[in-house]
Amino acid sequence: MSLVEILGYLGSFISSLAVVVSLIYVAQEMKRSNRLARLSAIDALRDATNRFREVLLEGDNLAVWLKGMREPDAMTEEERYRWDELGLYLWDSTQATYLRAIELEEPFTVRRIGYSVRYASTGPGFARWWEPRRGRFHPDFVAFVDTHLGQPIDDLGPLDKRKIPRV
Repeated sequence: MSLVEILGYLGSFISSLAVVVSLIYVAQEMKRSNRLARLSAIDALRDATNRFREVLLEGDNLAVWLKGMREPDAMTEEERYRWDELGLYLWDSTQATYLRAIELEEPFTVRRIGYSVRYASTGPGFARWWEPRRGRFHPDFVAFVDTHLGQPIDDLGPLDKRKIPRV
């Protein structure tokens, strides 16, 4: 075997080794990227929830929100409008977080949104608000909300990663 052949084999071996090392590096980077995306979904839920809480606590928005949940028939026209806008604000951001969590297969975030839907639908107001507005939302989110609508708040059952709906 000549020196040129040996160097050729050695070059092929080194390039094969470089490919394997590159694939390992890419796999690690993808794993880290997926982890960051999952954390981002959790952060998005927290941020959306906190933003809604801030809006809710401004002026008399909380009184309007609670009245809309508990006594929708007793609301004035202005209160109904504000209730509607608060609802759209909450559920538009909730839907975005839900769809992101589904895509990332993030069960904790999906579960937390289920809790939020159950809490928001404890009074008669949300179900009446939701029904005529369902068409504004993604069909998968609508199915998710419909599943949790009016269900007991504390009865979500154990966290099961296999039960994440697919979009």
